[in-house]
Amino acid sequence: MQNKRTIVLVEVALCVALAAVLNFAAIRLPVNIAGGSVSLTMLPIAIVALRRGWTAGLVAGTVFGLLDLLMEPTILFPAQVLMDYPIPYLLFGGAIGAFSSLYNKFATATNSNESKLHLGKSLAIVICAFVVGGLLRYASHVASGVLFFAEYAGDQNAVLYSLIYNISYLAPSLIASAACALILMPILTKAFPPLTSKPSSESFSQISE
Repeated sequence: MQNKRTIVLVEVALCVALAAVLNFAAIRLPVNIAGGSVSLTMLPIAIVALRRGWTAGLVAGTVFGLLDLLMEPTILFPAQVLMDYPIPYLLFGGAIGAFSSLYNKFATATNSNESKLHLGKSLAIVICAFVVGGLLRYASHVASGVLFFAEYAGDQNAVLYSLIYNISYLAPSLIASAACALILMPILTKAFPPLTSKPSSESFSQISE
């Protein structure tokens, strides 16, 4: 159990570090005055969440959100800081991790007669996980934009402005990260299979014990 816990924690730490590195390679959009960039930072968080469960996803997302705050802070109010940094990534990582058991059920299936079917299902689960996780992150940023950055909307409707503004960088980031995950997850799962077929429940005990 101690060995499993250590491996999970190491994976979480490595994925957070990789997300931080990828953040430096982000593409800044000139229209995004108050922040936001196109990057692959969601990819490592999604990988560890899919492999190790919702708790690992929550931890990885929260830690990276706090690191992002340190690297590129935009601070107006305490609530705004929470809604723009730890909460969006926490929601993203937790939502992705909720699909972990289902993903690993098909991704680690050994029945060769149905291997292609299982692969297709596992990839479909990855897409669904990114959609749900991305929408939750998007919702947090949009709410922050409406509540704290409405002045940037000018004469426009603040809600519509926030919806368009945040999707301008989140949509390409999400699509790029999901595309990379669809390629990398089958490779990683085959090369480094999860230690358990029930990552969501065991990951909790591995981290919290």
